[in-house]
Amino acid sequence: MISSLKARLRKIHFGTMLGILVAGYIAFYLVGTVRHNYELQGQISDLRGQLSNLQNDKDELQYKIQYYQTDAYKEKEARAKLGLQSPGEGVIILPHKDDAAQPTDQQDQKKTAPKKSNWQQWIDFLQGKAESK
Repeated sequence: MISSLKARLRKIHFGTMLGILVAGYIAFYLVGTVRHNYELQGQISDLRGQLSNLQNDKDELQYKIQYYQTDAYKEKEARAKLGLQSPGEGVIILPHKDDAAQPTDQQDQKKTAPKKSNWQQWIDFLQGKAESK
Protein backbone atom coordinates (compact mmCIF):
# COMPACT_ATOMS: atom_id res chain seq x y z
CA MET A 1 0.00 0.00 0.00
CA ILE A 2 2.80 2.40 0.87
CA SER A 3 4.60 1.59 -2.31
CA SER A 4 1.48 2.29 -4.40
CA LEU A 5 1.10 5.64 -2.64
CA LYS A 6 4.72 6.50 -3.44
CA ALA A 7 4.11 5.55 -7.04
CA ARG A 8 1.09 7.83 -7.26
CA LEU A 9 3.01 10.71 -5.70
CA ARG A 10 5.76 10.25 -8.30
CA LYS A 11 3.19 10.39 -11.04
CA ILE A 12 1.85 13.76 -9.88
CA HIS A 13 3.33 16.29 -12.16
CA PHE A 14 5.56 19.07 -10.81
CA GLY A 15 3.28 21.71 -12.40
CA THR A 16 0.29 20.31 -10.54
CA MET A 17 2.15 20.52 -7.23
CA LEU A 18 3.20 24.07 -8.04
CA GLY A 19 -0.41 24.96 -8.92
CA ILE A 20 -1.67 23.57 -5.62
CA LEU A 21 0.92 25.55 -3.69
CA VAL A 22 0.09 28.78 -5.54
CA ALA A 23 -3.66 28.22 -4.96
CA GLY A 24 -2.99 27.65 -1.24
CA TYR A 25 -0.92 30.84 -1.03
CA ILE A 26 -3.62 32.85 -2.83
CA ALA A 27 -6.32 31.43 -0.51
CA PHE A 28 -4.24 32.30 2.58
CA TYR A 29 -3.58 35.82 1.26
CA LEU A 30 -7.27 36.27 0.36
CA VAL A 31 -8.44 35.24 3.86
CA GLY A 32 -6.01 37.73 5.41
CA THR A 33 -7.24 40.50 3.12
CA VAL A 34 -10.90 39.77 3.90
CA ARG A 35 -10.16 39.81 7.64
CA HIS A 36 -8.31 43.12 7.30
CA ASN A 37 -11.22 44.63 5.31
CA TYR A 38 -13.68 43.48 7.99
CA GLU A 39 -11.62 45.20 10.71
CA LEU A 40 -11.42 48.39 8.64
CA GLN A 41 -15.20 48.38 8.12
CA GLY A 42 -15.63 48.14 11.89
CA GLN A 43 -13.32 51.12 12.39
CA ILE A 44 -15.18 53.10 9.72
CA SER A 45 -18.49 52.32 11.44
CA ASP A 46 -17.11 53.47 14.82
CA LEU A 47 -15.75 56.68 13.30
CA ARG A 48 -19.09 57.41 11.61
CA GLY A 49 -20.84 56.98 14.97
CA GLN A 50 -18.37 59.36 16.61
CA LEU A 51 -18.89 61.85 13.77
CA SER A 52 -22.65 61.67 14.26
CA ASN A 53 -22.27 62.28 18.02
CA LEU A 54 -19.95 65.23 17.42
CA GLN A 55 -22.39 66.69 14.89
CA ASN A 56 -25.21 66.40 17.45
CA ASP A 57 -23.04 68.09 20.08
CA LYS A 58 -22.18 70.86 17.62
CA ASP A 59 -25.85 71.43 16.79
CA GLU A 60 -26.73 71.54 20.50
CA LEU A 61 -23.97 74.07 21.21
CA GLN A 62 -25.09 76.25 18.29
CA TYR A 63 -28.64 76.17 19.67
CA LYS A 64 -27.38 77.21 23.11
CA ILE A 65 -25.36 80.07 21.59
CA GLN A 66 -28.46 81.31 19.81
CA TYR A 67 -30.49 81.03 23.02
CA TYR A 68 -27.88 82.84 25.13
CA GLN A 69 -27.94 85.74 22.66
CA THR A 70 -31.71 86.28 22.99
CA ASP A 71 -33.17 89.14 25.01
CA ALA A 72 -35.34 86.71 26.99
CA TYR A 73 -32.26 84.91 28.33
CA LYS A 74 -30.49 88.17 29.14
CA GLU A 75 -33.55 89.45 31.04
CA LYS A 76 -33.91 86.16 32.93
CA GLU A 77 -30.27 86.21 34.02
CA ALA A 78 -30.44 89.89 34.99
CA ARG A 79 -33.42 89.17 37.20
CA ALA A 80 -31.85 86.07 38.75
CA LYS A 81 -28.28 87.23 39.32
CA LEU A 82 -28.58 90.98 39.69
CA GLY A 83 -32.04 91.24 41.23
CA LEU A 84 -33.21 93.64 38.52
CA GLN A 85 -36.83 94.27 37.64
CA SER A 86 -38.75 95.60 34.67
CA PRO A 87 -40.23 99.14 34.76
CA GLY A 88 -43.60 99.13 36.54
CA GLU A 89 -42.89 95.92 38.47
CA GLY A 90 -42.90 95.81 42.22
CA VAL A 91 -40.94 93.48 44.44
CA ILE A 92 -42.60 91.73 47.33
CA ILE A 93 -40.38 90.35 50.05
CA LEU A 94 -42.03 87.68 52.15
CA PRO A 95 -40.87 87.00 55.70
CA HIS A 96 -39.18 83.69 56.35
CA LYS A 97 -41.17 81.24 58.41
CA ASP A 98 -39.41 79.28 61.06
CA ASP A 99 -41.08 75.85 60.92
CA ALA A 100 -39.76 74.88 64.35
CA ALA A 101 -41.26 77.97 66.00
CA GLN A 102 -44.73 77.49 64.48
CA PRO A 103 -45.71 73.80 64.37
CA THR A 104 -48.22 72.68 61.79
CA ASP A 105 -51.59 71.12 62.62
CA GLN A 106 -50.24 67.58 62.28
CA GLN A 107 -47.37 68.33 64.62
CA ASP A 108 -49.82 69.81 67.15
CA GLN A 109 -51.99 66.71 67.01
CA LYS A 110 -49.04 64.40 67.50
CA LYS A 111 -47.83 66.37 70.50
CA THR A 112 -51.22 66.56 72.19
CA ALA A 113 -52.36 62.97 71.54
CA PRO A 114 -51.24 60.54 74.26
CA LYS A 115 -49.02 57.75 73.01
CA LYS A 116 -50.76 54.39 72.97
CA SER A 117 -49.09 51.22 74.10
CA ASN A 118 -47.89 48.71 71.56
CA TRP A 119 -50.73 46.30 72.42
CA GLN A 120 -53.35 49.02 72.05
CA GLN A 121 -51.91 49.98 68.66
CA TRP A 122 -52.14 46.33 67.50
CA ILE A 123 -55.75 46.03 68.71
CA ASP A 124 -56.65 49.25 66.89
CA PHE A 125 -54.91 48.00 63.76
CA LEU A 126 -56.70 44.65 63.76
CA GLN A 127 -60.06 46.35 64.36
CA GLY A 128 -59.42 48.70 61.43
CA LYS A 129 -58.98 51.79 63.57
CA ALA A 130 -55.34 52.37 62.58
CA GLU A 131 -54.38 56.01 62.12
CA SER A 132 -53.15 56.97 58.68
CA LYS A 133 -49.96 58.96 58.62
